[in-house]
Amino acid sequence: MRSLLVSALICVFHLNAISTHDVFTNVAYSKPVTLSSRFKNVPESNIVNGLLSDYTHTSAEKFPWLRIDLRVRFKIRLIEVFARSGCCGNQLHDFDIRVGENIHDMHFCGHFTGHAFTGQRIATFCPHNTVGRYVELQIVSGNVNYLTPAEVLVWGVRVKH
Repeated sequence: MRSLLVSALICVFHLNAISTHDVFTNVAYSKPVTLSSRFKNVPESNIVNGLLSDYTHTSAEKFPWLRIDLRVRFKIRLIEVFARSGCCGNQLHDFDIRVGENIHDMHFCGHFTGHAFTGQRIATFCPHNTVGRYVELQIVSGNVNYLTPAEVLVWGVRVKH
């Protein structure tokens, strides 16, 4: 009888521990994207379509940026940025990632220094309890830059209130 009780308590504890963990998913998939500028007819949506074989592309600017509207608030844990796989990975360089509840109040999440190599995955863990609706990536150095990521994944869990 005692072993049955211990087994039942372990089972309840295990289920409770599992149910309290957040399950993070890619909350940027198919969400609206805004670019600071657009090169030719390359779609903004390419960076949130789940494919690493295409990309988005800004025009030449000093500090180009992109912004993903997640539509609702999420607790954000990790942001992954993928450089283009066919060429030009070095166009993704020296960028800041910011998260905010509105576009006028963005908070620093992380920074990548240097030039990416073709096809590189860049992972940035946001500070604990980072919450926001918008995710922004901006090149912060150089004179003439193109922002050309292949994909951006935002791993988060929806905030209920």
